[in-house]
Amino acid sequence: MKLYGTIAVHVQAADILRTPKFFEKVKRAFGGKPDLRTGKMRAAIEATALVEASRDALTKLGANNAVSLVIDDTVLFHDREGKPDDLGDLFLAFHDNSSVFGEGFDELRLAVEHHEAGLHIVIEVQARTVHAANAPAIRIIASGRVEALTPKPSEDAESYRKRAEPIASDAKALEMYRVQFESFVDRIKEAIAAAMPTARAEVERAEARVVRPEGKDGEQAQQPDARYYDPYVAYYPSPLGFAAEMLMWSAMFSMMMPPHFHVVDHHNHVQGFADEPGIKDGPTASAEPAATSEGNWYDGDGSAAADTAGSDGGNWHDGDSSGADSGADSGGGDGGSWWGGDGGGDGGGFDGGGFFD
Repeated sequence: MKLYGTIAVHVQAADILRTPKFFEKVKRAFGGKPDLRTGKMRAAIEATALVEASRDALTKLGANNAVSLVIDDTVLFHDREGKPDDLGDLFLAFHDNSSVFGEGFDELRLAVEHHEAGLHIVIEVQARTVHAANAPAIRIIASGRVEALTPKPSEDAESYRKRAEPIASDAKALEMYRVQFESFVDRIKEAIAAAMPTARAEVERAEARVVRPEGKDGEQAQQPDARYYDPYVAYYPSPLGFAAEMLMWSAMFSMMMPPHFHVVDHHNHVQGFADEPGIKDGPTASAEPAATSEGNWYDGDGSAAADTAGSDGGNWHDGDSSGADSGADSGGGDGGSWWGGDGGGDGGGFDGGGFFD
């Protein structure tokens, strides 16, 4: 069983505009307002501010064990030795390079690990300055494992089964760990909101997940920008991961009533719930569509493209059909044509008529 949560952090951002096409320039010359939005936003955030806010929030949570800091594919810090309480070292490593990375950046990833209430949790803060209009500039991923259910490096499969089976078969214990993790994700949200008072933080998910066993290979690490990237798998892969999956899967379906936990595949894609009929055989009707699992997290859900398609849809001479330019100001027209000008007041032409009269 794994515990998985994400937090979206929205900051102030401005539309990224494209270069106007020829007829859009003509439209603008006659008072029109072509929609030049690309569906992308540029966040008003600096690396220094984000690293400092992350440090303050994580320190408040007691999560002081740094793992890595990567900015624009440059590794500024990597705790190869597993040194404890080294979040300050990460900040010093960033400070030494702040003249290069302190302001503008494309992508930032900061990861720490934390032990609390029998859980081992990896927290990764990810930020993109350019993102879709319906996507956050920052996402925080928390991925945890129950330490009593995690194979130890020196443990064989049989020893692991004897140690972990009592917990795996205890529905009340599993629910307790789920509730503790959910509470921790809420605390992360509150801490980051306090450290970034002008931002808006919201929990997207905080849930328990059961991995469907697939052969003798464990979970597969995804690219960091994938929608369902799991930092725990990336930083702490286990050679006995398949044993943990088999044990949890067997214990889950030996219960009279399996808990309402998400079932995922080796790529962390949701296939349904453990208490749904037919879930043992494969994905159910509640499985998330493939489209929601593909692509990058900062590209949003695709609706941004539809929202900004007005400038490319329909006829070029009819302008923006959204009504933003002509609805309230035109008086009676439904947008009309670009050569009709404003359509209000003096009739929209130079002398009351069309510009060609």
